[in-house]
Amino acid sequence: MSTTQVGITEAVLHYKPPHPPVEEFEPPKDRAFFADPEKKSLLSAVTKIRNLTPYIGTELVGIQLSKLTPAQKDDLALLIAERGVVFFRDQDITLDEQHELAKHYGIQDRDPNQQDPRHVTILGNNNDVRAYQNFSSEFHSDHSQEVNPPSYTLLRMVRTPESGGDTIFTSQTALYDKLSPKYQQYLEGLHGVHSSEQGFINSVNSGYKPFRGPVRREHPLIRTHPVTRLKSLFYNPSYVVHISELKGQEAIHTLNFLREHLHAADDLTVRWKWEPGSVAFWDNRVVAHKAVPGGYDPTLREGKRTAVYGEKPFYDPNSESLSQRIARVGGDPAKNEIINLHFKSPHV
Repeated sequence: MSTTQVGITEAVLHYKPPHPPVEEFEPPKDRAFFADPEKKSLLSAVTKIRNLTPYIGTELVGIQLSKLTPAQKDDLALLIAERGVVFFRDQDITLDEQHELAKHYGIQDRDPNQQDPRHVTILGNNNDVRAYQNFSSEFHSDHSQEVNPPSYTLLRMVRTPESGGDTIFTSQTALYDKLSPKYQQYLEGLHGVHSSEQGFINSVNSGYKPFRGPVRREHPLIRTHPVTRLKSLFYNPSYVVHISELKGQEAIHTLNFLREHLHAADDLTVRWKWEPGSVAFWDNRVVAHKAVPGGYDPTLREGKRTAVYGEKPFYDPNSESLSQRIARVGGDPAKNEIINLHFKSPHV
């Protein structure tokens, strides 16, 4: 755990959240299951497909999210599941249209600090992230402590500075794949303890009124994606405080290694420069992300984020790593045949 909390003050001790914890439920069937495996409806409508890195990130050019047909929306879900994050620029979608688009993918999730039940407003940050008690730029997946953490998540930027305020996205599917087989075997079957306690304390001490209290939940440290059936690391340095099957120091050393593994993953990462009207649509189940703060006027950065509930994280020992999938369909992992795999593999 790399984050810190600002102390249990009188305000924290006396604050009573108005809402109970979210109970587990079965979300609607993932829309990617309804997609054409070749995604012809979506990809035939774009003017350009830019695969930004081998492992993660595709930009679609020449298409408006506000004009997608139901079939194109389903194809987009599959593309996001395969590529981790899909980017768009120059979008004309309104906030109400963004809410309607999110509804296509499931039941909208609500962050414990979210004022509007339909979206989170994302603002700029010029803090010193290296200072003690400041974790505003740590890698994370959004509120993984919930029993049904978010799946498809969309962030649309309304205004952005000329430079600064980028977001980095990292493939946790590839993070798992790059571990040695022995280390993969060690992690499989372990459970991370995800806690929102520090975030709750910091929120109350910052003057916010979170409507849900802090929770701790265990999720598989290696999870299986329900659509691609690929194994992925499910590590969140902003929330994971322990590994339940390990003793204290064993867990600390393992979590420290996983944080180093995540922060050293430049080859598994895409960095997105925002412009007004830009959109990132990612799979929160298998992607870690962080904003890059500092060096700009934070009042110039504002975005609107919507997300939908995903399934309760699970691990299937019969699922595959990325390299195993590539080899099974006749590819060569050493040649980085990642893009071709992701564009054709979800139902193999």
